Amino acid sequence: MRFITRALTGLGLTLATLSLLGAAGWHLYSTMSLAETRSRPPARERTFVVDAGKLTKTNIAPVINAFGQVQVWNSLEIRAPVAGPITKISPNFREGMSVGAGDLLFNIDPELAERRVTDAKAALAQAETELNEAAMTERHIESEIEAAKAEADVRMSDLERKKSLFEKKLTTSTARDDAILAVSAAQQNVVAKERELLALKGRIDKAEAGVARARLTLSDSERALSDTSYRAPFSGRLSEVALTLGRRVSQNEKLGLLIDPLALEVAFPVRNSDFGNLLDLADNQKLSPLKTTVALDLSGKSVIAEAVLDRPAAVASSQAGRTVYARITGGEINVLRPGDFVEVSIALPQVDRVAVIPADAATLDGRILLIGEDGRLKEHTSRIVRRQAETLIVADVPFGATYVERRLPFLSRGSKVDARNVKDVGKGSSPVAAVAPADPPSKALDEERRAALIAFVKNGSKISTDRRQRLLRELEKPAPEIRVIERIERRMTRGGTRS
Repeated sequence: MRFITRALTGLGLTLATLSLLGAAGWHLYSTMSLAETRSRPPARERTFVVDAGKLTKTNIAPVINAFGQVQVWNSLEIRAPVAGPITKISPNFREGMSVGAGDLLFNIDPELAERRVTDAKAALAQAETELNEAAMTERHIESEIEAAKAEADVRMSDLERKKSLFEKKLTTSTARDDAILAVSAAQQNVVAKERELLALKGRIDKAEAGVARARLTLSDSERALSDTSYRAPFSGRLSEVALTLGRRVSQNEKLGLLIDPLALEVAFPVRNSDFGNLLDLADNQKLSPLKTTVALDLSGKSVIAEAVLDRPAAVASSQAGRTVYARITGGEINVLRPGDFVEVSIALPQVDRVAVIPADAATLDGRILLIGEDGRLKEHTSRIVRRQAETLIVADVPFGATYVERRLPFLSRGSKVDARNVKDVGKGSSPVAAVAPADPPSKALDEERRAALIAFVKNGSKISTDRRQRLLRELEKPAPEIRVIERIERRMTRGGTRS
């Protein structure tokens, strides 16, 4: 009994100890949890900071920009018309020189051509002499034929008379027979003369053919002689010149290329969606005569030329686009050269009641994010009218509403945002000019802003060396172009280093 009593006592003490330890642990846990709850602030909804703009109604003339290469549609390969050594070369017959129509370019030794002209003249004189002799002989034979016919007529009259006398028994049969033989001989003489005349006519025809051949040979010889002095058929600029004094050239050997500097066109690719906007509404087989400009960048100096859409290529360049040709008509066309890589701007008809937004503000199907009065996002589907460079021209939007300029992946319908840099897109703007002006608009910069732009360009890791140098030269000007400033600041806002 004493053993059981002690065991129960020990068990009770153990249970009491464990209970006290459990109570102490629970009290400690409750105290720590309450302290943590009191120190933690209440949870708040996350607000995203976004760049925003206002949708402003405007009228704009879209512009299709592309890059192409200048080509020439009127050129002439200068080839040696005759063989021989070069005896004279014009000072203007050099690479890149301009020549006028009729200017002498080079001379080929004319000695052989002159000898051929002399031989042709002698052959012509001989052929004409033979023809004259044949003509004189013809006239003589015709006279002999007339005399023979007259003699035959006399013999026939004498035969009739003797036949009458023979019937009257006043002459003999011998006299009658002699008269018959004389008539026959006269008639044979006429026939012989006529046969001789026919043979002479064949000789005359042959002589006339010989004269014609001799004249043709003389004409060819004289033309070959004139070809020894090569003159420019039209005004142009020389290229691919390969000729030296004393060099012996062969006939039809290429010596250079004459290019008409005013017969230039530019070939450039456009997307299929843009190509549909270039077709003539009256005839889908033709292009609309839209006003086009061609710009060539010569290290900061822009060369502007006017052009007009001419025709599409016969074969599609790719499944995604077409090649279009524009004929250059005016402006600084004299500065352009075949092979120049130029920028082409095509002005499209004006569209009304649209808004211009950045390309990053909408999805491919035109969905944009609008900011409500409570700061929450809501989605709206717009209609994309044109895609132009880094902007979109959209319609069917609530003008005056605020939208997100860059649609980031974490932004969605219902998210709360804090709009900054809210600006009116297109406010007070007039329709965009269809063509680039001769002098792009510029803007003076303060030194702090200029230094920030220059630093961003120098630190851009994805900017090519040539592009970096051009941008730095432009920023060092007292008044850089506005489009360059805006493009760099847009990259700085996005935090990128592209150009």
